Amino acid sequence: MIEIKNLRKGFNGEAVLKGIDAKFEQGKTNMIIGASGSGKSVFLKNMLGLFEPDKGEIIYSGESLLDMDIDRKSDLRKEMGMLFQHSALFDSMTVEENIMFPLRMFSRMKLAERRERANEILERVNLVNLNKKMPSEISGGQQKRVA
Repeated sequence: MIEIKNLRKGFNGEAVLKGIDAKFEQGKTNMIIGASGSGKSVFLKNMLGLFEPDKGEIIYSGESLLDMDIDRKSDLRKEMGMLFQHSALFDSMTVEENIMFPLRMFSRMKLAERRERANEILERVNLVNLNKKMPSEISGGQQKRVA
């Protein structure tokens, strides 16, 4: 379970999150909805530890995100999937290189294993044979699936 308590975050003196409380239970589907500019992305970035809240708690299965060291946060992120609004692919890397990037960073897989995994992933999202394409050479929907 993920529990958020009194989450507050602002930028340049402007409050964006003003005391958010939420619980996300394992196995349940949750939605975060709101108008453009209402703080949805800021909320999620705080939950992922990409931003540090000004105040409040973010608790993963009883463990405070704010008290975790960098190694524990890294282990926790390995259990998460993140998809940014605009795919966040590296323009200078091929589709295959983009897929293999986190595998290179967070695993001990050899190059051949990473390539095999990239091919499995591409097959799973119906993008077979796009390995050597650059992000600019595929559609927005395809970019999202690569991401």
